[in-house]
Amino acid sequence: MPKVTNDLDGYLLFYKKSGVTSFDSLYQVKKALGTGKVGHTGTLDKFAEGLLVLLTGKYTSLVPLFDDLDKTYIGTIHFGVETDTLDPEGNVIRTAPVPTRERIMESLQSFVGIQSQLPPVYSAIHVDGKRAYERVRAGEDVKMEPRTITIHSIEALAFEDNRLTVAVHCSKGTYIRSLARDMGIKTGSCAYLEKLRRIGVGPFSVESAVIAEGGTAGFSAIKNALKPVNMDLFHTMGYPALQLDDSDMATILHGRPLNPLLKGYKLPEGTHLLGLFDKNNTLRALVEKGKYSWSYKHVYPH
Repeated sequence: MPKVTNDLDGYLLFYKKSGVTSFDSLYQVKKALGTGKVGHTGTLDKFAEGLLVLLTGKYTSLVPLFDDLDKTYIGTIHFGVETDTLDPEGNVIRTAPVPTRERIMESLQSFVGIQSQLPPVYSAIHVDGKRAYERVRAGEDVKMEPRTITIHSIEALAFEDNRLTVAVHCSKGTYIRSLARDMGIKTGSCAYLEKLRRIGVGPFSVESAVIAEGGTAGFSAIKNALKPVNMDLFHTMGYPALQLDDSDMATILHGRPLNPLLKGYKLPEGTHLLGLFDKNNTLRALVEKGKYSWSYKHVYPH
């Protein structure tokens, strides 16, 4: 595996365990790498487990690129019971007869496609400058605004003891807890999300994630799992990339106009975001195309 630009600049596929918050996981990585510059690209609830894609060092500025990627989950939905948090950590607020297996299966495809979804009130979404769950816990009545999300596919994996296990491929911003609630409503019952495992983020698989224990061995595993942000990564994620010679790279690093330079390169049709790499396959700039011209989004001089 190629070396990272320096010991801190790169990305990491990390396995978060159930019962640990995403922020505790970030702290573990920060401690292992000896840096405060670690950014996540989509958290997981405390009860959930699975893949976290983290960015480190100067490349934390790339979080929005990774955050836009689709997610894939395996979740277990418990029918006939609903909790206030829509997960196993909440208090039971409703019970109802369990729908038949046939009714549940018939409802699945109605959730596939572009739709409006109401996020849980127990979520980290900001409402008037404060996180929704903080307002709820303070006794406030919180009204969430629906969001447009896309569920690309739902596949039933098992149904046993009032519990349906599904594989869900969805857009960013999708709450599987909300999906569980809505499936309960759709089937004339109620439900909450009992288990959740994120198995994919865009092209990244949980199978490649590092599972780090505590202590020296765990820290070493995290360091060894850090990967470089290179052209292969950009291509894997579906973003175009160019490798520039020293002369053209000097133009970039001096912040000169991009249009004259990029006119000399054949870019894929419709390119609006572009990674520029030096001869060592190191990302040195991320640029974007506006209505009339290219502009710098991020520059990495060192």
